[in-house]
Amino acid sequence: MNNHFELTRHAEQRKQQRGISHTIYRLLPFAEETTASGHARCYFFSKKSIQRMRAAGVSKPDICRIESKKNLRFIVGDGRVITSMFANQNNKRVRRYEN
Repeated sequence: MNNHFELTRHAEQRKQQRGISHTIYRLLPFAEETTASGHARCYFFSKKSIQRMRAAGVSKPDICRIESKKNLRFIVGDGRVITSMFANQNNKRVRRYEN
């Protein structure tokens, strides 16, 4: 797979804040794709995408990185990653303050 996604400045900031490895962005072409608001697309890693990575010969440490970042979502528009987020981010905040 030779698709390469550029990161916006905002995406670079989120990458650092959320501790997302650049390897994960490099493996983004293997991710599942769905529509997001507007003209953007939402990418996420699923069991199918992990199977595709294994079939393509992606290294086991790289696949483990993907599996350790469950619920990670990427919003992509015009071939550029706009932002990254965890799907259950709001739920984490609520649970942390309830204790």
